[in-house]
Amino acid sequence: MTRSRDDVVAMLDALAAPLGPMTDHTARLAQQDRWVEEGGAALLEALIALLAAPPTQLTYASRDDWMTLLVEITGTLGARHPEVALPRLVPLLADASARGAVLDVLGTVGDARALPALTALVNDPSLPEPDLLHLAGALGEIGGADARALLARLHAAVRPEQHALRREIEIAEQMARRG
Repeated sequence: MTRSRDDVVAMLDALAAPLGPMTDHTARLAQQDRWVEEGGAALLEALIALLAAPPTQLTYASRDDWMTLLVEITGTLGARHPEVALPRLVPLLADASARGAVLDVLGTVGDARALPALTALVNDPSLPEPDLLHLAGALGEIGGADARALLARLHAAVRPEQHALRREIEIAEQMARRG
């Protein structure tokens, strides 16, 4: 089923909106689950397009809540349809405005086939610290020996004043060992 951009934006806006006094949290989650189940790969395509070009205005939700839900649902669908997700997500890593969210989604997808693209980011000395935080998280979620090696390289490059980044890498290393 093809979904229009406006329909997907509106549904995410409604799902990310604060709960009102007559809104049931369980019913909202059930509605979200139904939307994801029915949407499948077609919805995934629409969500990935929104990562690259999010709306400028929302009606009900805050931008942060809307983006958080976008990343969550895109990651969930991407894990179910990695053959659709990976070829669409990896090129978006070049878009500085989308990179953080894309890295978060790639982490949720958890597919090691994303590691070559993530290696290129590890090798990029100009990558800003916020992106390095997202990169470390993605590598930790993907896990495995190759991801652990990349995390070790990130760890070795951390400057002494980058406390938050050092801590994020340490957490990601723990996650990668478990995965």
